[in-house]
Amino acid sequence: MGMVALLVVLVAVVTLYAYYYSRWKHLWTLESPCPPYTVAAVTDDSLRVVMIGDSWVGMRRQYDVDSMLASQLSRLCGCKATVTSCGRGGEKTRGIYHLMFNSGDYGTRPLLSAGAHYCVIVAGINDAAACLGTRQYVYYYRQIIDFLVGNRIRPVVVEIPDVDIWHLYGSKPAYNLLSDFVKSTMSGCRMYSYRGYREALRRMLDDEQLAGKVVLVGMEDWNDGSPAIDEKLFLTDRIHLNHQGYQRLDASIARAIAADVSR
Repeated sequence: MGMVALLVVLVAVVTLYAYYYSRWKHLWTLESPCPPYTVAAVTDDSLRVVMIGDSWVGMRRQYDVDSMLASQLSRLCGCKATVTSCGRGGEKTRGIYHLMFNSGDYGTRPLLSAGAHYCVIVAGINDAAACLGTRQYVYYYRQIIDFLVGNRIRPVVVEIPDVDIWHLYGSKPAYNLLSDFVKSTMSGCRMYSYRGYREALRRMLDDEQLAGKVVLVGMEDWNDGSPAIDEKLFLTDRIHLNHQGYQRLDASIARAIAADVSR
């Protein structure tokens, strides 16, 4: 009787797992690249930088940090610099890619089609928070990079640290936590962990011979050399940067771009 009961439970678990996989499998689909569009060439002597991504980019406006980054770049590069950013809170890498082809709300096509020398990319925090896995993450990240490189815009890849998703999600209902755990088993990534995403991104850049075509701003360049967050750089939610965090990150971005310009 015990063996029968165990078999019934096992069949029920497998059936439930298969049901949820079929329900969620669209989350891991890899779509074909979007049709390209024309990007204008920058014809003046200024250095034009655009930034795309999630809430880390979207919240820049409330701190008015684009102008500060432009000033840093002007000083380091010895020319006029402009920085324009557009990001959407909660957006994942797939969504950030699709917004590059959208001119509506949060669409970054107007920024890119006007021309730029560099495009700073901030993506991945929400992929890990949603347990989407590294396969989809690096696929769409590569699509972003390929589009930029193909249009003579130098990608600036900002590596993400271990933001404290557990601090925000730890109080979620047990059902939601269980759902996220099941998703993590389906996507093959540890739940709410960023290490695998960083490693997968660096591996993709090496494997696809893209490392020399991007400017990498490693988390150690601005986050005290540790994968764990430096709390003084973050808001109390331990996920979003505060003003000091933007200053530290932007200083690293400015140094990285200036070093690339001087090559």
